[in-house]
Amino acid sequence: MNQDLTDEFQRRFPDVSSELGPENLARLLDACTVVNLPPRRKLFRDRMPVDSLYLVLEGEMLASVEDGAKILEVGHVKPGDWLGEVAVLSGEMLASSTVSTVTRCRALKMHARDFENLVIHDEDISHVLLGQLVMLLAERLRESNATAAKMTSP
Repeated sequence: MNQDLTDEFQRRFPDVSSELGPENLARLLDACTVVNLPPRRKLFRDRMPVDSLYLVLEGEMLASVEDGAKILEVGHVKPGDWLGEVAVLSGEMLASSTVSTVTRCRALKMHARDFENLVIHDEDISHVLLGQLVMLLAERLRESNATAAKMTSP
């Protein structure tokens, strides 16, 4: 395992790193591939198949959904964010938004079957990843509710 990648992951995902510990972190990173993405690339398309989740290390992305002819921005993605987790966790394997790179980006890509293997067969990693994902999804729900409230208030 690459020590530079471990150090970078620890900076970008400090909570996950500290909860996992060095051995579990090494196993997690072994299940990932580093991907480099150019600006203006669509990583996901709303309601299209997704086969992996991503842990963003560098760059900025934009998540959006289409509402008829309108495109609604639903969030900015930055280092330390996860992508594709909803599709993988739900088992639907469909994107819930379109995600495009704004700048050059670098991320860790984990195929859904590798994530599933870790969650099913490695209790220590499973406990940490699922706990972190529950907190992430709860935070996103709070943000969505706050955004919806602003949009509907006079």
